[in-house]
Amino acid sequence: MAETPVAADQLRDLAAAGEEPATRPPIALVLLCCLGAFMAFLDSTIVNVAFPDIAKAFPRSNLSTLSWVLNGYNVVIAAFLMPAGRLADRLGCRRSFAAGLATFTLASVVCGFAGSVPVLIGARLVQAAGAAVLVPTSLALLMPMFPAARRLVAITIWGAAAALAAGTGPGLGGVLAEDWSWRAVFLVNLPIGILAVLASRYLTEQRERRGPAPDALGTVLLAAALGLLALGLVKGPDWTWSSAATIGCLAAGALLAVAVVLRSARHPAPVLALDLLRSRNALGGNLGSMLFAVTFYAVILNNVLFLTGHWHWSLITAGLATTPPPIATALIAKTSVRLAERLGDRLVVVTGCLVYIGGTLLLFWGGGRHPDFVTHWLPGAAVMGLGAGLVWPVLGGVALANVEPARLATASAANAAFRQLGAVLGTALTVSILTSAGADALGGARDTWYLAMGFAAAVAVLVVATVRRPES
Repeated sequence: MAETPVAADQLRDLAAAGEEPATRPPIALVLLCCLGAFMAFLDSTIVNVAFPDIAKAFPRSNLSTLSWVLNGYNVVIAAFLMPAGRLADRLGCRRSFAAGLATFTLASVVCGFAGSVPVLIGARLVQAAGAAVLVPTSLALLMPMFPAARRLVAITIWGAAAALAAGTGPGLGGVLAEDWSWRAVFLVNLPIGILAVLASRYLTEQRERRGPAPDALGTVLLAAALGLLALGLVKGPDWTWSSAATIGCLAAGALLAVAVVLRSARHPAPVLALDLLRSRNALGGNLGSMLFAVTFYAVILNNVLFLTGHWHWSLITAGLATTPPPIATALIAKTSVRLAERLGDRLVVVTGCLVYIGGTLLLFWGGGRHPDFVTHWLPGAAVMGLGAGLVWPVLGGVALANVEPARLATASAANAAFRQLGAVLGTALTVSILTSAGADALGGARDTWYLAMGFAAAVAVLVVATVRRPES
């Protein structure tokens, strides 16, 4: 029997609660929910291609400092996703969704007019807090629009929007930065955000009964742990890996991470919902999402910097050259879910990882040749996107398979948090590798592609070891 991401007991709970919606949800509201996720994940990568222009605007800042414009965003999202999901369950998803949109939009405006790197980084942190609210609430508002038997369709649509946003970020960023300015990368959120806030009043409120408040201290500890780990990885090449500063950051980050896990095991509303990892499938889906995010975000940043630094393409050309993978991912997402229903989640994810590794090998080969999009770049990029399209939607479905309806916001926040943990590590590792490579842009890119292949292989091994048929 093929694996299906919606459990039988979940279907019974939904039917008993009388939550069966119309078969055809309003397209405008579906798009609005997907837009919230799209905006949040878009800004995790759209800034990548604007790096050269930001560096020119702030010439005293180096790559490791500017990397916090990226990683600060990812750290805050990873730390705030679970608390944001819990607050949304308590206060109402629609209300939280609108507040997240407003916060995200206002912070984007501050980013667009920032006159210094500290102001830019600070505004990015606030922007990330708004994004952390958008991610769980957008999915929690979307899923009740679909009949219980078609909730997998909602997860697929939402996951495709998130993957498409992360992948098209560099392309859109290249167009905006080349034709206008790096500031347009942030200011583009203003008109979209205003329209989305106004439209959010048409969404149906979703709320769980009141429970314990989210763990504020745990949130701070998790953010500190991720920040220290990222700082140690990013600054390691500058400080040297054996220096007291590097070892101290990595050790302190690891100790704080252990403290977060221990605290989460005892707190009634923890920053990490460890109970969502008790089943083998949930463990495989969430940890697999984290490991695959390492390779996904590492490759996005690496490819943009490779195309501009080694092949010397313009920002707009490099940005557009990174769009084939997300297009392929979006096109294959629905098919991958259908394949998972027929063949099983494990087989589809493992196949996707192998396809992704094959695409990376093609980029590895093409990157050492003369710059040519059609023959030396497109084949590898498209195959990588195909592989990612087989992996992302299925892992998300596995992670949320046995979650009761009342905890959808919390569970989706947990899965997204694991993705962002991977994004932090992937970005930090890429910056560290490229900093160590120095002027050897091709060598640094190839080392990052090696890293990507290794983590994709790790996802395949993890899924084989953990993912099984649906648990009753």
